Amino acid sequence: MAFTDECWHAIARIYTEILRHPFVTGLTDGSLPRESFRFYAVQDALYLRDFARALSLAAARAPREDWIIMFNEHAAGALKVERTLHESFFRDFGLSPDEVAATPLAPTNLAYTSYLLAVAHGGPFHEALAALLPCYWIYWEV
Repeated sequence: MAFTDECWHAIARIYTEILRHPFVTGLTDGSLPRESFRFYAVQDALYLRDFARALSLAAARAPREDWIIMFNEHAAGALKVERTLHESFFRDFGLSPDEVAATPLAPTNLAYTSYLLAVAHGGPFHEALAALLPCYWIYWEV
């Protein structure tokens, strides 16, 4: 069994819980309250800012030049592509970019982004990869 298959197998129960989470099902079937989506959009924008920082830290520590380029491109993409999407939501909610940027991180968002930044900054490169990959994998699947 490939290593990634082992990883997916190890988190099968957690992944099922993610897919069944009321937020995900509400987003999927259109029953998510507007205020819940607003909260998510703002927190996601704040999360992506710190995720991009963690990617940049990983780039700075990457052992290969092509990886440096890739991580920096992904960091820029996290900010540019998602910003376009979020800004349309923010206009609909009557929020300015400054208001969004001034919003405090929710406790779980702060805990997760602090972890990502700490590992990307101080852990070995392979640990930074292990911390960053779940975002890619779960986002792709969900």
